[in-house]
Amino acid sequence: MSTTAPTSPVLTVATLTPGTISNADGYKLLLALKEAMAAQPGPVTLDLTDVIGFSSSFLNSSLGALFEEMGVTGFKRLRLSNYKPTQLKQLKDYMADVAQTHNAE
Repeated sequence: MSTTAPTSPVLTVATLTPGTISNADGYKLLLALKEAMAAQPGPVTLDLTDVIGFSSSFLNSSLGALFEEMGVTGFKRLRLSNYKPTQLKQLKDYMADVAQTHNAE
């Protein structure tokens, strides 16, 4: 049995923000992501325990802004844990739209 602690940061969305609805909530997540990514070069895990869904405002202010600032290479450092299939689909669809928008500009 391994007792090794994870070597990459794990950010639990439900403890970082009071919700996943507003731009302000998304910005709080963005700041936490940027801090975790600046602290080390490896992956950063987003734990979605107790998260029901995401508004587009929340996503624009967090993951969309992260993509704009760090590009594809930085964004690929994100990992997800404790997610539901519907959350994964929503995030994949959102990020496909973000990537397409940025490639079109």
